Formats: sequence, structure tokens, C-alpha cells
Amino acid sequence: MRGRGLRNRIVWATSLQLLLVSGAVGGLAYFSGQRGGFGLAEAYRQQDAITDLSEQLSGRLAAPQLINSLNVLAIQQGQLSLNDFDAMGQRFWSQMQLFPVGYINYGSVRGEFLGVERLDSGAFVINEDAFASPLGKGTMGVYAMGAKGQRGALLESITGMTDSHEEAWYVETVKAGQATWSSIYQWEDKPEVLAIAFNQPLYGPGRQLLGVIGVDFVLSQLNTWLEEVWKDRNGFALIVERNGMVVASSRPGLTSTGTGSTTKRVRLDQLPDPLVQATNRRLQELGGLAAPSSLASTQTVQYRGNTYLVGLHSWGQAEKLDWLLITALRSDQIVQASQRHALIALLLSLGAVATAVVVTIRVSDWLLAPLELLRRRCQSASEQVGQGDANLVFEAGLPKGSAREIEAVSQAFGALMERLTQALRQLAEAIERERLKDAQTVLVLEDKLKSSLQAAAVAHEINLPLSTLLLNSKLLLDQQETPLPTNLNEHLQAIASNADEVVTTIEKMRSLLRNVQTHHRRLNLANVARSALLYAGPSLKAAGITVQREGLEASLAVLGDAAQIQIAVVNLLRNALETLETAGPAAATPATIAVRLQSEGDAVVLSVADNGPGFQAPQTALAPLETSKANGSGLGLFVVQTTMENHRGSLAIGRSSLGGAEVRLIFPAAPALPIT
Repeated sequence: MRGRGLRNRIVWATSLQLLLVSGAVGGLAYFSGQRGGFGLAEAYRQQDAITDLSEQLSGRLAAPQLINSLNVLAIQQGQLSLNDFDAMGQRFWSQMQLFPVGYINYGSVRGEFLGVERLDSGAFVINEDAFASPLGKGTMGVYAMGAKGQRGALLESITGMTDSHEEAWYVETVKAGQATWSSIYQWEDKPEVLAIAFNQPLYGPGRQLLGVIGVDFVLSQLNTWLEEVWKDRNGFALIVERNGMVVASSRPGLTSTGTGSTTKRVRLDQLPDPLVQATNRRLQELGGLAAPSSLASTQTVQYRGNTYLVGLHSWGQAEKLDWLLITALRSDQIVQASQRHALIALLLSLGAVATAVVVTIRVSDWLLAPLELLRRRCQSASEQVGQGDANLVFEAGLPKGSAREIEAVSQAFGALMERLTQALRQLAEAIERERLKDAQTVLVLEDKLKSSLQAAAVAHEINLPLSTLLLNSKLLLDQQETPLPTNLNEHLQAIASNADEVVTTIEKMRSLLRNVQTHHRRLNLANVARSALLYAGPSLKAAGITVQREGLEASLAVLGDAAQIQIAVVNLLRNALETLETAGPAAATPATIAVRLQSEGDAVVLSVADNGPGFQAPQTALAPLETSKANGSGLGLFVVQTTMENHRGSLAIGRSSLGGAEVRLIFPAAPALPIT
């Protein structure tokens, strides 16, 4: 079964993961944005409702201040008399036709009272307790009012009125000494009525208190108005004081408990409504009523499966009141649906991410399992190589369905192992050949050493009598006391000359013995060549030979014995010198010897050339004891060749560019030094 392509699998897996993650993120972002948009729309809807309610409430509470200002101005300008209760009642009735207030009243410093009241039915009555009243002071008369505000029939008389005003609207205003809102209080004649009044003290000359004029806001009527404003909205609206006492509610009956004289105000936490209680608990979690001045409408409470947006806003500062407006507005179904959709999107996103993780793990296993198996097989093969096993075996055994690229790597490694096996066999064969060659070389060296030792022994045996012969012949030639016969003198000179040549031959044989023992080290071949020229320089200069140097300033390293190489080069220089002295240059040019040093690939070549007659028989020039000179020993080039063999180099002879002989010493270049 052919495996799937690694590229296609990675592209497929990556694309699937990107699709899953991007789809999850996109869906989550969409539903979150939708939820946020709907939430924002709901917040705007609630804020719009709160703003509308606040503006209307401000309009209603601005009326008492305006009415008071008009009445005080009329009194100050003499248009309204504090003693004319009929005219005052007519004026109060007219103002109540224009402004949505529940009560306009006046109380004198003598305890008299006049007020026009708007009943819950919408009708108007006038309440009077005055000295000039037919009922007398101390009895409150309640009269109907006609269509034009005229006083009608007596509807009710309430006895037992106090001589002075003790209600909050009067007492607090006198104490403040300026226009102010009273606290919420109960009417003296109707204890079941809770009201708040905006009042202003009236002063005569010398700031003498004349009385208090004010406008009452009846809370039951405020409840009715709030219910009307909030009727098209699901939820509630509450106006409360900072201490939690309820002022008004869009749900009538929540502002007080009891009836008649037992009527009492209630706190927010005393309201029985479950939604109000849930809202109050939420507000307490957020710091209660005293801490915040406003609360974002994104706060929610759950009640009977519905979500309500909760708002808390300060209200009444402009009207010099410190009230709080609490609202709970039910969220639309579409918003609740968006919340459910957002939750579903979140779950789907988590599922998509989990799927992407699973895909990643599966793809990783699919990639890493065959790679790990291949690694173990390669490690096993490496151990076989380390053990020197020539029969290397590599079988990856990859699982089915592995990537084609991994299979290709496995096949390539298998082919590499086969080639490595072949290379190991070839290397073993080459090592065996080299071993045989080295053995043969050792045998040759042993033969050379044996010959050299034999030559040294012979030289030693010959050197003893020969030295005696040479010494005695020279002593006879050097003595001056008795002249020798001429023929005897010639014979002694011949004996001394031949003995001297034999000594020279013996020294060359000893040098051949020294060339067998080598001590190789890294050296600069140019330094060796310059040393040889320095050694042979005086002889060359005395013979008038021109020496050409080329490449001797370079740094070309070889591994060798400097002494042996120098002896070989000196032998070449002496051979060239003797040839030029004996035969002379080949042409009518000065006698010249050229020494060149150069690099040729992996070899370093040192050549010595002259412009003499050259080699007469190149094919036999390297044989031991072969010479073309009348007095040559035939060991010079043989010593040089032995030196090159000891240095794993080679010797080449031929004709030089100068016209004479050229000998090339070819050395293997030394390996480069490691970089540290």
C-alpha cells in the first residue's frame, strides 16, 4: 500500500485545524458581538427609559418651585393678600389647572391654614382653618370647588386642629429660613396621605415671620403617575432615599403599609415583591445604596427564567433632593436567545479546538512513529558499523500508511547502507593489499639493510689495512731526508691516489647505510634546499658556476628527515658541478645550475638542472655503481633514489630546459595543520 504524501497530509491537517480554530473563533466572535450588540441595545433601551422617566419626574418636581416663586412674587408685589383666603384659593386652583401638583397651601404664623387639594378622582377641594371661617379657628372645613374655582358646599368639617402648625412642611421650612424641600410627612387631617412639600417662608418688615407657603407632592399621586409612565415596560421603577426608604413606585402599594393613622413608610428591603428583593440583593453585592452614584445597566438579575437589566442612578440634585432611581427592565427575548447562542457558540468553539488538538496529536503520531522507528533502525546500523561488521543489514519495517517522504528516506538510507557495505569490503581488500605491499617494502628494506650492513662490515675490514697503506705511502712521499727514485715515487703516488678513491667509495657506502634510518618530521622543503646550496655554495662559486633559484622563498611543508634530504640535494649539486667541470656547458653559455621548488597538486617538487651534456644513458643512470664519469663511484643517484623511497616519494630524471640534465625530487605534501 502506497503511503500518503507528507506535504498533502500536513496541508490537509493544517488546513483542517485552521478551519476549525478560525471557525470557532469566528463563530464565538460573531455571537459574542451579537450578544454585545443586543446587550448594548438593551442598555440603550433601558437608558432611554430612565432618561425619559428622569426628565418627566424633573418636570413634575420643577412645578412646585415655579408655583412658589410666582406666589411669593405676587405677595411681594401686593397682587395677593395673605388675609384674602377666597382670592388665594382661586389663585391656587388656577395654578393647579396648569401644573401637575397635588396640593398648594399657606399657613400663617397664627396657625391659620388654606390649601387646595387635588383628589385621586381628579376633583378639587379647598381646606380652610381660619379665624374668619364660619366654622371658627380649630375646625378644618373641606369645601367643594366649582368649575371656575369658586368655593362650593361644605363637604366635611374636621375638628381638633392645633393652634400652631406642627407638620414637617412648616417646622422644617421655618427652621431652614429659606425655600426648601421638606421631608416626607403625613397630613395632620389625613394621616393616610404621605407627601413631600416645597415651601418658602414669608417675612414682613424687619424679617418678621408671616407664614409659610408651599406646594405638596402627594406620593400616592406620584405612584399613579410613575405607574402610568412605566406601564409599557416589563419590570419596575422605584424612587428611594439614600437610607433605603421608598418614595414612590411604579407598582402601587409598595410605598407604605397600614391604613389611616397606622400608615407607615417602608424600606426597600421590606418590600415583599420577589423581583424587588432579587434586585436589592444584587445591589447589596455591588456595594449597596450609599456607595455608588450610578450603576451601569449591564448588571443583571434572573427572575422566573427571565433576565432583568438593573440600573441605579442618583436623581434630584438639581432639585435639591438626594434620591435614587432604581430600575429593573426585562431583557428582550432576542437578547436572551443571543445569550443562549453565545453559550452554544462557546461550547462549539471548545469542541472545535479540542478536535484541532486531537488532529494535531494524530498527525504528530503519524509523523513521529515512523521517524522514531527509523531512528532506532539507524542507531542499530550505526552500532553494527562501530563493531566492524561487514555484513550490515538494514530493514526499516515502517508501518503501513507512512508518508512517502519518510519511506523515501528509509529507502535512501538502505541504499546507503548497501554502498557502505560494499565500501567496507573494498576498504578491507585495499587494506590487505597495502599490508602485502608494506610487507614487501619491509622485505626490500631488510634486504637493503642487510646489504648495507654487509657493505659496512666489508668497508670496516677494508678500511683498516687500507688506512695503514694510505698512511705509510703518504709518509714516504712526505719524508725529505732521503730522496726516492723517480719510478718509486710515481708508484707511491698511484698507491696513495687509489687508496684515497677507495676511502671515498667506503664513505659513500656508509652514507647509504645512514639513509636506511630515517626520522620524519614536518619541515619546510625550501629551508632544506637553501641549506644545501649554502653547503655547496663555495665549491660552485670557485668553479664559476651561476646558480639560479626559483621558489625557494615559498613555504612548502613535507614530512621527512632534513639531513637525508640535504645529503641527497648536495649529491645532485656535486654531480652537476663535476659534470660541468669535466664536460663543460652544452652550448657557448656560462655554466649554470638551476634549483626550483614548486607545488604540483598534492606533491611538492624540488628539481636540480644544469646546462651540461645531460644523461648519456637515462635508463641505467639510477642503477647502483653505474656512472658516466671517469672517476665516478655510481652511488650518487642511488643514494638520492634511496632517500626518496624512504620518504615515500619518487625520483624522475630527464632533460632540462637549460639543455642539460634535470633531476626531479617529488615529495608528498604534508597534510594541513588543524585549525585551533
